[in-house]
Amino acid sequence: MFEKYKDKILFLGISSFEDYPLDAMNPFSGRLNEKEYLSIFPGFLHMMHHPEDHFPPTTKTILMSQSDFNLPKVPFRDYSVPRKYDFTLSGSDQDVHNDCVGWSSYAKNWSFVKEALEVMCGEYKLTGVLVATKNKQGTKACTIPKSCDGLITQTVYLDQNAFFGYLKQSRFSFLPQVHDASPRVSTQALSHDVPVLMNKNIKGGWKYTNDKTGEFFHDMSNFRQSLEKIIKYADVPYHYEPRKWITEHQGNERAGLRLYEWVRDNFPDTKLPKGTKMLFI
Repeated sequence: MFEKYKDKILFLGISSFEDYPLDAMNPFSGRLNEKEYLSIFPGFLHMMHHPEDHFPPTTKTILMSQSDFNLPKVPFRDYSVPRKYDFTLSGSDQDVHNDCVGWSSYAKNWSFVKEALEVMCGEYKLTGVLVATKNKQGTKACTIPKSCDGLITQTVYLDQNAFFGYLKQSRFSFLPQVHDASPRVSTQALSHDVPVLMNKNIKGGWKYTNDKTGEFFHDMSNFRQSLEKIIKYADVPYHYEPRKWITEHQGNERAGLRLYEWVRDNFPDTKLPKGTKMLFI
């Protein structure tokens, strides 16, 4: 279909799956032909630090993700209301039957999560919610450290509103994953005025984390340092200002205008409906 219509329709690539268009080397999924997907489209919406190291010069690129759009509209945080949990993690119930060993758990970096939980529960006695770490029937859950007994709540897969309910009751959102191209949970957390504790090695979403939105860690060697910092400042009014920052930099109006201007400037022969001022994903 692409070959049939590529001269009539502007096809653009977008990173929204693991490391795509690069190969995440996930042992539970097939290999990607990197050369083909890096060069097949005239333009690509990517999440890379240095796209010029991967795309050919003929491919136009823009740092843009699906998670830049459709921010949930929620009020600013009321700091007089204490949060019930220290953190929330958005997991996946796909591999629960195999004790969280599989394609999704590789992408979510579950092996590191269990290491981190030993620290968060055993050393810091933090409370948290591990969303979608039970099967849909609620009869089986991914194994977590014994030190987390009584501290951690594990849930089945939740609809968005139920997930938001836990998120807005948390002091921070924990994003340990690496092979994630467009983590909507990051911008959803920031929109709820919840800072993020994010793996600096993450493929996409790194652009959302700064001194106003949360903290980075790069592995267990500096995990405790970053964890202590976000614990210390998560409840300090206006130390982090995640909602303010994300609404000033992302969202439909800002991202939609950037995408429109990029298409207009790089593909001037593309015919858009009269009066078009924004483009959305």
